[in-house]
Amino acid sequence: MMKMIIILTNKADVTSDFVVRELRNQRLEYYRLNTEDIPQKIDVIFSIEDDKFVLVDKIKNIQIDLSQISAVYFRRAQVAGLKYLDEISEQEREYLRGELAYLLEGIYKILENRCWLNNIYKIREAENKIYQLQMARELGFIIPTSLITNIPETVISMVNRYNKDCIIKPIKSGNVDIKTSSKIIFTSQIEKDFYEDKTRIADFPVYLQENIHKRYDLRCIVIGKQVYCAQIESQEYEDSKIDWRRGKSFLKHIKHELPNAIKEKCIEMTKKLGLKYSAIDLILDNTGKYIFLECNPNGQWAWLEIRLGFPISKEIVNLLSEGSR
Repeated sequence: MMKMIIILTNKADVTSDFVVRELRNQRLEYYRLNTEDIPQKIDVIFSIEDDKFVLVDKIKNIQIDLSQISAVYFRRAQVAGLKYLDEISEQEREYLRGELAYLLEGIYKILENRCWLNNIYKIREAENKIYQLQMARELGFIIPTSLITNIPETVISMVNRYNKDCIIKPIKSGNVDIKTSSKIIFTSQIEKDFYEDKTRIADFPVYLQENIHKRYDLRCIVIGKQVYCAQIESQEYEDSKIDWRRGKSFLKHIKHELPNAIKEKCIEMTKKLGLKYSAIDLILDNTGKYIFLECNPNGQWAWLEIRLGFPISKEIVNLLSEGSR
């Protein structure tokens, strides 16, 4: 059997569609594993004694031998909801979903020594914003004054230091998944009723930063040694000034040429995090300085390929193809 590239994602992941299209353009063998199809549409045969690890796609009527996988593109793996099992309790359903989650972990381990973009375990480690800020500072990036604490007096001291011009943000991603729906917690300006509520602060650590006034936001896509940077005109509208993702208006995007020193820092950070791909968020402040905000080790990029013509899917497939060889 010919060596092939596997995509680990879910049916709703549009970004993987771009990679699939490029794989077809380059006539490379691939298999897209929508992980939520296990076990309803995809059977597994993992025989440890025989060192046999096979997926059986019942819809396409094919078998995927994991020993023949040469490279892995990891995007958004999901566990099946198992709603078709209607004769079990919700507690039993969650137990079975936990079993499937560990089955996926087993697949990751089986494929561990292949070329990954990006390795799931490196993604998890790199997502820690505290770790990111430490590394960015060590690499010479300018970072905002940042504080994580649940001591009210420390919060008030920082807020006063910056004339009450501070922001609050999630320590993790801000994506909140609940059973009925999903929502995003955005970066927000700190309001007076927050920092005056000492009990609320003492109950749980908060992540604060100085509010750096900026010309625009920058989304930097790093793929190996290539960097593509989009300038996002976030300051045109009031609702997008703090967090551009919050804007209801269609924000203008422009190709931005980073200084070589900043570009090299982005490449070096991605490499030090053990990644081949990252989406790094910077801002250009009103004095012309580039400021590091955070790194998204599995961040979205498809909209930039559409709007600015960046050849991101091609670069990703090239790296996977090189890894296959």
